[in-house]
Amino acid sequence: MRKPWIAAVVALMLGCSSCAFASVSSTYDRVTDAQALVARKAIESTLEKYKDDNTSVNVYTVDELNTYIETGVYVQVIRDRDKCQFTPDIEDRARIVGMPAFEFTWAEMLINGICVQQDVELGIDYLQRAVNHAYAPAMIRSAQYYERGYLLPQDKNKAITLMRAAAALGSRTARLQWADMLVRGLGAPSYYEEAYSWLYHSIFFSEYERAKSEFLQGEMRKMMPANIVARAMADGYYDM
Repeated sequence: MRKPWIAAVVALMLGCSSCAFASVSSTYDRVTDAQALVARKAIESTLEKYKDDNTSVNVYTVDELNTYIETGVYVQVIRDRDKCQFTPDIEDRARIVGMPAFEFTWAEMLINGICVQQDVELGIDYLQRAVNHAYAPAMIRSAQYYERGYLLPQDKNKAITLMRAAAALGSRTARLQWADMLVRGLGAPSYYEEAYSWLYHSIFFSEYERAKSEFLQGEMRKMMPANIVARAMADGYYDM
């Protein structure tokens, strides 16, 4: 169940962030509207060509892209495996359709110069759009930037709010990083039980994630009384 505070907090905290980049994105939209439509037609034409040849070409589905993002291989897939050939489709679905997974991916591509000319300011704008859609990977990335003061002004309170919200949405990556933040002294003790319960009840698939979860659980057990740990481990406490 999505916590009711998540959308409200993110909207309140970041509502002005999009305004800060409004002039950038509006100028960009005027310049590239025609280009994006041309790109879309080119993709459709390519798909028709392959259909005529009885072969198939696949652009990324939302589920596929989410999997690539969750496992951290989206750069290798987009740039190395697929040689940037689906860049126009990613841009279309980020800018015209406003799909959060594609907004985040397009942001990463712009910020890091992946398959396109680097444009950090515009990339941050798309990252904020994905955050405003409560897309967990974008919230994680923004939290990292806020904590480090890299690309965004250093603001540990925003980092805490965003990472906790992403963890509440069910992101395993966020739950590990949120617990790590608490172990490092960020956040308040009132968050310990909740964060421990999320870790304890989450299923991690990689050996690294399982090892990190076990380590963080061990560290968090030192930070709470035994009865609080027991309550956090109880099934009734846990809420996805």
